[in-house]
Amino acid sequence: MKKITKVLALMMCVALFIGCLTGCGGKSEEEILMSAVTGINNAESSEIEASMTGKMSMKMGEESQDLDMKMDIKGTMFQDPLKMKMTGSVSAMGQSSLMESYIQKENEKYVIYSKVDGTWTKMELGDLDTALASSGMDSFSNQLSADIGKYTKKEEKKEGETTYNVYDYTINGEEMKSMLEGSTSSVKSMLGDSVDTKEYEDLMNRVASSIGNVTLTVYVDVKKQEISRVEYPMTDMMNKMFDEIMKYIKEKALEEVTEDEAKEVKEMMDSMEMKVSDMNMSISYKNVNKAEDFKIPDEALKAKTINDALSSVE
Repeated sequence: MKKITKVLALMMCVALFIGCLTGCGGKSEEEILMSAVTGINNAESSEIEASMTGKMSMKMGEESQDLDMKMDIKGTMFQDPLKMKMTGSVSAMGQSSLMESYIQKENEKYVIYSKVDGTWTKMELGDLDTALASSGMDSFSNQLSADIGKYTKKEEKKEGETTYNVYDYTINGEEMKSMLEGSTSSVKSMLGDSVDTKEYEDLMNRVASSIGNVTLTVYVDVKKQEISRVEYPMTDMMNKMFDEIMKYIKEKALEEVTEDEAKEVKEMMDSMEMKVSDMNMSISYKNVNKAEDFKIPDEALKAKTINDALSSVE
């Protein structure tokens, strides 16, 4: 349960991709795009539907395992004060679990309430304000810039009665690095003493440097002048991340062995591999500035902290 709750906490942090807005008229494509981006960045509330699918393989020596993953989440977000509700399911390795989580600010700290296997637990996050500001997520979706030069127009697309202008949008390496750096304090708080802050910072710097540019696909509803969804092709990015993480793990492993052990350990570590063959994420936005408010369930508010829950099990 402890590992699952940590994953849900990380998902909540990673899941702060939000937004969209209103109107129509005789505007140019550029004006419609900028109106939609402004709507995202200034949104006070929104509902989202996110889905992610992935296929990956893990190998160690002669042993290998294929892993299919699917995640479907619905969320409601409010900006000021920031609070979120997330419900959905995560399936991997033939097993599926339901999730329900809430996050809100209490006494200057963010608290996440998570329901796993029918049991509620709560966890205090760290300096999430700093993390959000560093990542550009202290307002709804500042990962989308108002710089028109960052967008490349693709084909117009029609789905049912809706016409979309479709754009490639590139996040450069430095922006990715800034987004990842902002997560350090929150991850340290969530994972406690199991993570050394400096080591985590070093790893994130290496990962961010290895990723380089990431290109998203943005769908703009022409009639509503709203961003309808953003698609994230993640295969290349995840492979670069895994490669750098595995290099880091190998280096650390070799630092801790004797000279006589080094050859055997190196051979074992070289046999380890994690590869993604297909991974994509899509986030759709609805009811921008019109999201239905929610209340955190009483049983969640009364939940024990994770440490207290684990202590009672022991």
